[in-house]
Amino acid sequence: MNAPSPQDNPFLKLMRRYRDDPVRFAQEVIGIEPDEWQVELLDAIAAPAVRRVSVRSGHGVGKSALLSWVILWYLITRPCRIVCTANSANQLNQVLWSEIQKWARKMPKGLQSQLEITSDKITVKGVDSSCHARVSRKENPEALQGFHHERLLFVIDECSGVDDIVFEVAQGALSTAGSKILMVGNPTRNSDYFYD
Repeated sequence: MNAPSPQDNPFLKLMRRYRDDPVRFAQEVIGIEPDEWQVELLDAIAAPAVRRVSVRSGHGVGKSALLSWVILWYLITRPCRIVCTANSANQLNQVLWSEIQKWARKMPKGLQSQLEITSDKITVKGVDSSCHARVSRKENPEALQGFHHERLLFVIDECSGVDDIVFEVAQGALSTAGSKILMVGNPTRNSDYFYD
């Protein structure tokens, strides 16, 4: 009996189908209809030439949900490394990580079964893709060092509360051409990396 070819692998087909279209991924895989501003961000992060995306907005508009969609899309559609951070452990664990788990449960069961989610890491079975949760702390910016991949995505939630030294560490990791950084937060300060 012959083993199926890689072209027949349903997971690889899924990766190819949605690789450049996070809006379609959100609609067809997660089952949501993104708002206009969310579509704009999804299109921006998918653009090959765009390496930095930042979004400033108010409370309760769906920023963490949107980050979850981006993380799931990126993780499932390509071999990659994702590093998620936020201004506090509560924001990272109780808000962002909780949102990722919530939206992952809305995906088809066969796709859900490909994800292994722990308290600080998500991996995709059989693919070199992983997502890591690390809290941003001024006194310990090294927690974000050591992550390397040709497709590295840094996701920073509640950026206005993240110290500039953390952004310096993230910038150092973004040396490969395929790396990207996605920053969201409330514009509460007018003189920091996120503001600039």
